[in-house]
Amino acid sequence: MNNSEETIEDAILAFTMGETREALDILDKLIKKDPDSIDVWRALAEVRLSNGELDEAEEACNKALELNPDDLTSVVSLARILVNKGDKEGAEAASAKARVLGWKEELADENE
Repeated sequence: MNNSEETIEDAILAFTMGETREALDILDKLIKKDPDSIDVWRALAEVRLSNGELDEAEEACNKALELNPDDLTSVVSLARILVNKGDKEGAEAASAKARVLGWKEELADENE
């Protein structure tokens, strides 16, 4: 990797190539630079989930949802995290919210 600005895509590529530690390092740097980036929090939640770090994944996902409580991608991620944690009620609630948000997006698309 060169010394240029690291991006979320760099982290995703590193993770895809099995370089989980490098991916997490990149995402941690990005969060320090821009703690209000929902995209970074989303990516961190997914990498942590895939790495089996469920508490950390949930924390990252909740940070994304603090930035935008109606972010469909983050709500779906939260449902997946909660399923993996064995929180059936929480997962069902997140899934229900995701369905409603999905319907809202579909309606908005139809009305454009």
